[in-house]
Amino acid sequence: MKNTRSSLYAFPFFFLLSFTLTALSGCGGGSASNDKPVEKTGVEAPVLIGPQVAGIAAKVTELAAIGSASHQCHGVENSAQSLQFSEISQQAGITFSHSMPDGDGVLGMSGGVAAGDFDNDGWVDLYAIGGEGQANVLLKNQGDGTFTDRASFSGVAQKNKGSGPAFGDFNGDGLLDLFVGGVGGDAAKLYVNQGNEQYLDITESSGLVLPGNNFSGTWADYDKDGDLDLFVTHWTEERSGYFAYFWRNNGDSTFSDVTFEAGIKNTSNADKTLTATFSDINNDGWVDLLLVTDYAQTRLYKNNKDGTFTDITDHEVITDNTGMGSAVADYDNDGDLDWFVSAISYRDEPAKLGWLSPGNRFYQNQGDGTFLDKTDELGVRHSSWAWATCFSDFNNDGLQDLFVVNGMYGENIEKMFLDDPSRLFLANGDGTFKESSIDVGIDDKSMGRGLVCFDYDKDGDQDIYIANHDEPPKLFCNNGGSKTGQNNFINIKLVDATSNSQALGARIYVSSGDIRQMRELKSGTNYVSQNPVEAHFGLGKSSIITHIRVVWPDGEESVITQVAVNKFVTIERI
Repeated sequence: MKNTRSSLYAFPFFFLLSFTLTALSGCGGGSASNDKPVEKTGVEAPVLIGPQVAGIAAKVTELAAIGSASHQCHGVENSAQSLQFSEISQQAGITFSHSMPDGDGVLGMSGGVAAGDFDNDGWVDLYAIGGEGQANVLLKNQGDGTFTDRASFSGVAQKNKGSGPAFGDFNGDGLLDLFVGGVGGDAAKLYVNQGNEQYLDITESSGLVLPGNNFSGTWADYDKDGDLDLFVTHWTEERSGYFAYFWRNNGDSTFSDVTFEAGIKNTSNADKTLTATFSDINNDGWVDLLLVTDYAQTRLYKNNKDGTFTDITDHEVITDNTGMGSAVADYDNDGDLDWFVSAISYRDEPAKLGWLSPGNRFYQNQGDGTFLDKTDELGVRHSSWAWATCFSDFNNDGLQDLFVVNGMYGENIEKMFLDDPSRLFLANGDGTFKESSIDVGIDDKSMGRGLVCFDYDKDGDQDIYIANHDEPPKLFCNNGGSKTGQNNFINIKLVDATSNSQALGARIYVSSGDIRQMRELKSGTNYVSQNPVEAHFGLGKSSIITHIRVVWPDGEESVITQVAVNKFVTIERI
């Protein structure tokens, strides 16, 4: 491990408890065959306290949640003792506004936000697009419920028509580097993290040549060579016949365009790609590509395990017509990953948009990477003019919920889309969802584009940051999940020993009581936005975690037992 990770566990305001345990692969330990037997004595063996590791050796660090009553989000008494959100952007020091005054057409689709701990202090930070009239901001999380902008100091305060930023450690030094897309003729940028909160623009030397509109970046180790590669989506009306999607990491801070070699062809004669997600959809240990694309061109590409992909889209099932955002998760806790695609819908007047009107789609995985359309059965078809979306367990009941942001404007846009609200679909526990945004205090009718679902204040519940277009962003703090008597949780972050330091592609399985859950670590999936690379598990009333099983990107496994609930856990492979 490189010394840049030495500050990775420097978390303030917490009691820090670390255990480093080494175990033999495939077992919990043991002695070599030539070891002499140990004679018994009258002293009993010590009782092991804290996390125990079997399989691949790992260091396990546990931190308690804050849950401070003095925190601005929790200072408001939640007498209902149920899920409730408060909008606290101003109180949190988020005072900028995205500005794109001439943002009709393709510009009106841009913007976004990336989430990640860029300075390794243990708190999730945000890099948000400012637009033409506002420089981009790097919102450093100060650990007290507030943010401060460090973009100018860090060298990333660019002012342009940006879109789809994504944090990712592409050089394997344990520091999050940054890709920033560009639309409307403005160039994409690649910044390398130099430590000490400093970034360096290496776009020119990196080899990234990205003409046109570059909407979103997504990092993944698709070829399992241990470093992160980059996929870039575009959306354009131009009919040039070729777009550079796939950029392979050469291992020396340069990238090569391997779009043609990888088998990713244009989805139509004009590129309409918007959101890419790398996820092991068929459970074979290799990440596949789920590519949400406008104009009925959404695609599913199977990873052939040789650096190439094959289009296996079943067009009888994959039928979203205006696909924009993407959320992938095991919503039914059956061990495979399901897929939600956000799109446009007219709830009351479906004929107005004709073939563009059918709305969102929910594709249920059958365990082998094939899907069934369960949209209407689950109750999530209609949200309006939908953009970014995420799965997250907002009430910590062990079931993943869905959040979707909405809104659109322009010369020919219906008035109903000017104030269509964000939607929160809470899991009912029977496989269906109930739209509950107003019930939990989210009355948001802004021009939503990007979205981050994350625990910004480390109190054990999931908060929501919405990146709006040509408007200020909104931060909704979850103040209903951390009070006494509420559901339990565990939050898990991985650190790998390879250049893929965040362990993108790893799976984490948590068993607690009768609840079995799985999360997969991935990057850049929401729509022009990115959640932090960590796994949050709601545990309901379960107070015991039987075990945590980590399947690392290379297939090796670590099993951790004796882990307490309501902790922030970091598991580092050693």
